[in-house]
Amino acid sequence: MRKALQILQFTTTITLSIVLLVIVVLRLTRYSDQLLYKTNGSEYSKFESDLNFEEFTFQVEDSVTLHGVLFKPDSTEAIATIFHFSGKGMHLMSSIQKSYKPLLEQGFQVFCYERRDFGMSNGEADNSLVIQEDALFVFDEFLKYQDISAKPLIIWGQSLGGAFATMIASERQDSVDGLILEGTFSSFPDIGKVYAGALNLENFKWIIPLIMNDDFPAEKSIKSLTIPTTIIHSKTDDQVPYYLGEKLFQAANKENTKYWPIESKHIMGIYDYEEEYLAEFFEMLQGKQNNLSSED
Repeated sequence: MRKALQILQFTTTITLSIVLLVIVVLRLTRYSDQLLYKTNGSEYSKFESDLNFEEFTFQVEDSVTLHGVLFKPDSTEAIATIFHFSGKGMHLMSSIQKSYKPLLEQGFQVFCYERRDFGMSNGEADNSLVIQEDALFVFDEFLKYQDISAKPLIIWGQSLGGAFATMIASERQDSVDGLILEGTFSSFPDIGKVYAGALNLENFKWIIPLIMNDDFPAEKSIKSLTIPTTIIHSKTDDQVPYYLGEKLFQAANKENTKYWPIESKHIMGIYDYEEEYLAEFFEMLQGKQNNLSSED
């Protein structure tokens, strides 16, 4: 009996040691980061568009440049700027341009950049801390342009981009007039549990928070926001479950945050609810104007 207990204790110790070692290796190598940001077939060599646009190149390191595009209204001066953080597979030559057309027609200009190893940007997308630094760098550099700094600015984040958008809004709140999120999630570990099957961990979801880094914790970042914020999530979203949008809202400051449940495909709200969607941007502009009037 004693020998059997010793064997069981030894086996348990070895098993736990192996599990701990695997967790440490996965965290240190940032294996989950590589899964999050790698998108196959996302490169192209030349940007083209039927829309009015201006291209930007951001030198973030000696050998790393990030590509961005500012889409502008055709014949009028922009009334405000929308800084868009797109979903995982939405590079600037994709159908993303179609979603900008209603905004451009209403006088907004829309900017979006492509993260490392995506679209026309280069570098390695294998470390979310570096991706975070890139997002802050591009945002700060972009705001230096006169056509941007003199206009109201709204951040728009969709799906994966919602995590980026919430972080930027939290870190640069004094420079932002509003935040609109659609189809995003509360944290990377939370969405990681949804896709645990991709890691063959469907029956071991408890281990996801231990192996996945969370350098864009939207659920924590949104708590500090006092700017107007709208969270949009479809009840029929088949990629980011509806309950993760609700969880993000529960963490937010209710005095400045609106939750708008819709019924649509993942991040397709601007197509199915175009008029109402545009109204959210205009409402934030109106809030900006009201604040300026009260200061006068």
